[in-house]
Amino acid sequence: MEIPNISDTLDKLRTENAAANSKSTGNALGNLSETYDNFLLLLTKQLQNQDPLSPMDTAEFTQQLVSFASVEQMIQSNDRLDQLISLQSSTNAYAAASFLGTEVAVASDEVMLTDGEARFDYTLDTNATKATLSIYNSNNQLVMLMEADRTVGNHKALWDGTDYFGNQLPDGEYRVAVAYEDSQGKSYTADVTTYGVVDGAEIVDGQVLLNIGTLRIPLDSVTRILKSAAEPPPAEDEAA
Repeated sequence: MEIPNISDTLDKLRTENAAANSKSTGNALGNLSETYDNFLLLLTKQLQNQDPLSPMDTAEFTQQLVSFASVEQMIQSNDRLDQLISLQSSTNAYAAASFLGTEVAVASDEVMLTDGEARFDYTLDTNATKATLSIYNSNNQLVMLMEADRTVGNHKALWDGTDYFGNQLPDGEYRVAVAYEDSQGKSYTADVTTYGVVDGAEIVDGQVLLNIGTLRIPLDSVTRILKSAAEPPPAEDEAA
């Protein structure tokens, strides 16, 4: 029976390990254990069938053992890295709890209409000859169209939740878009910052999301922390 070369087997093992990075570490370690048994059997056979006049070089023998050990260390390192990522996500979740009840500024064009009011800013990088502010509902339907400020800089806006016919729209998620043109006819899109009070937090696929109403905002999208919700007044002391 032909005995395969150990170096080729180790190369194959490295390839399999790279593919296993997308799978669980537990499966990778299980496969490694099975492969290790095969490796020892293969090594024993190679020693038994080597040419007595030309035995295996000690350095090569040692290198094969070191190569296998490095694969095991690689898998265990991936396991530790997964644990660190999980721990970091938990730490971020605890940090997100401090945002509850706090008003934040978020780099996002999504706004939350609450009690018939939505506040946001938009920034023009250059003076414009014309500028429009559009608001879309959750179905991406245009519900409001108005002129925007045409001067360079940051501009604050407060939308009362009415459409272009004056009808009051229901509270919920909307999207803001500000488009403008300079004197050369070049078109731009303004950056938008929205505001809201954080009322929840969650972890989705390892990412911490803050909840502003039904909006789910990545933690790293928060640009400013403005203020905490007013604390309730202390209870009056009971009469002695």
